[in-house]
Amino acid sequence: TQPCLREACQIQTCLQNNNFQESRCQKVINELFNCCEELLKSGGESPSCSSVNNKKKGGEIKTM
Repeated sequence: TQPCLREACQIQTCLQNNNFQESRCQKVINELFNCCEELLKSGGESPSCSSVNNKKKGGEIKTM
């Protein structure tokens, strides 16, 4: 399976359920950040983490 995919999908679901208000989904967003940081530290990568890398560079979060 794809690392951090579950967390990325949880963000999409949360955003849809909360009229795309990112502030209401901060917990699941943080879970994706944490998953991706651990994955990157271990030398792994995942398409689910590309949005995390963009966000750290000042971009917007892009979900599935």
